Amino acid sequence: MSHTQWEYKIVDHSNSTSMGYSNPETEEFKRANIDKNWKLEMMNIEINKLGRDGWEMVGINGSNEIYFKRKKES
Repeated sequence: MSHTQWEYKIVDHSNSTSMGYSNPETEEFKRANIDKNWKLEMMNIEINKLGRDGWEMVGINGSNEIYFKRKKES
């Protein structure tokens, strides 16, 4: 019987700085997404980046912390 081992990550998506954007980058992103909810768009981009790296979202709490897991490489 094999035992899958997991890595876990908690990501704070409460603001653009916690997502890795500088203030100038954030302002540029806001201008480019003026007709959208820029924070939601930015968060979706970052979540998709994690997904491409093998991270799977497993939960979220009310303080914008998102929980991820992925299979641990042997």
